[in-house]
Amino acid sequence: MKNYPLWKIFIVFILVSLGVVFAIPSILYQEDTGNWYLDNRLNLGLDLQGGSYLLLEVQTDVLIEEEFENFSDTVRIIARENRVKINNIERIDEKLKVRFDSEEKLDEIRSSFLQNYRSVKFTVKNNIASISIDQLYRKSIKDSAIKQSLEIVRKRIDESGTKEPLIQRSGSERILLQLPGVKNPERIKDLLGKTAKLNFHMVDDDDSKSLSLNIAPFGKMIVSDINNEEVKYLLEKKSRVGGENLIDANASFDPTEGHAVSFRFDTTGAQKFGKATSENIGKRFAVVLDGVVITAPVINSAITGGSGIITGNFTSQEAADLAVLLRAGALPAPLEIVEERSVGPGLGADSIAAGKIASLIGMILVCIFMILIYGSFGVIANISLIANLFIIVSLLGTIGATLTLPGIAGIVLTIGMAVDANVLIFERIKEESVKNKKIYETIKKGFDRALSTILDANITTLIASLLLFVFGSGPIKGFSITLSLGVIASMFTALMLTNLLVHFYVSFTSKKEINL
Repeated sequence: MKNYPLWKIFIVFILVSLGVVFAIPSILYQEDTGNWYLDNRLNLGLDLQGGSYLLLEVQTDVLIEEEFENFSDTVRIIARENRVKINNIERIDEKLKVRFDSEEKLDEIRSSFLQNYRSVKFTVKNNIASISIDQLYRKSIKDSAIKQSLEIVRKRIDESGTKEPLIQRSGSERILLQLPGVKNPERIKDLLGKTAKLNFHMVDDDDSKSLSLNIAPFGKMIVSDINNEEVKYLLEKKSRVGGENLIDANASFDPTEGHAVSFRFDTTGAQKFGKATSENIGKRFAVVLDGVVITAPVINSAITGGSGIITGNFTSQEAADLAVLLRAGALPAPLEIVEERSVGPGLGADSIAAGKIASLIGMILVCIFMILIYGSFGVIANISLIANLFIIVSLLGTIGATLTLPGIAGIVLTIGMAVDANVLIFERIKEESVKNKKIYETIKKGFDRALSTILDANITTLIASLLLFVFGSGPIKGFSITLSLGVIASMFTALMLTNLLVHFYVSFTSKKEINL
């Protein structure tokens, strides 16, 4: 085929072939097969294939309670260091009242306290100190908790293997979660229902009296066993090392204890863990998860490698889920499910069927119109349109995009827009054919003159799509993705594929002039 570069033929052939090949899995296969190629398909959104809808609320009030408990512990420690006796500490509304035995050294106590909590109000009147927080401090705690919870929820869901979930903030204290294809969300709810706050505490086996009376002395706490609430442990309140120092956790198998979770600390955690185990050989070291003791083994030797194993009569699934929780990190506050809905696929099936019908009718009408107006060149435009659809589907599948109902609307819109470029090109060729009788020169000038108009129109559409993607959420993003890919595919098929097909048609038919 003369007057057409070989490299252009090669590029068009390769890209169109790849478009067809990678569109096949999305068209023919709907179930996971374990095959990379067959599973490389676009995902259907919640509105198309059904799934689960969860609305979670972050219990930020728990954080405020913990903050006041920290205030109380800090005051006790500072008072002990200054040898000032505390008669009483009580929480009254949004204030912590601390009654001291005397007024001595209260200024020193206040100064030391404010070094740790600069944004907290600490007022002294006679021998009573009043500690309170303002709305700005409270808001900062809540905002930080929401952002952290959002990231941890995302990590946990990703670790669970759920494809293309929608996770976003809803309101001031809630998180919206949409899980396409998840018909039974119980495991997801279990993963999200655990705070997964992991700490390692030394066990005090010497003070059996406090344990029997169920009264924890200052600096200690009584914690139940995870398997039996009747079994209690007296632990040091201050943890020796926390879950924030974990960098990895995986389900494993111990020959004597069965299913377990192996873990590894970062450098800081390894140092703390090594020091705690080397200084307390022969004592018990409790692993506390969400306020209950998982296991409390005796330290037989110093563990300085920064890694260890957690046992606790786990099943295989429990060990795997615990590893997921530990890898994702602890939630700053518990999550409560305030709304739960299971979305059936019926509406999705109807939407897909309607989308297929709309797409098919749209394609047929467009194809008929192009053939009636442009004849043989209309057939060429229709071939480009079909190739355009294959390329869009393959791109959506390759990037793992989620197709939603607005996404289908974007594809239908693209069908109408895809022929616009061809119409511009054919009209320019028609104009040039009147001035110039050299057929190949006419074709070249027609494409060249239409190029700037096509680029202007499509680039502005791409900019609008980019803004929708950046500032939109959920379905809006789905629409912007399909529209953007459709615009890119239509520019390629119009400027490259149509150009090739026109040259091939003219060469094959040996036409001497163009009739449009």
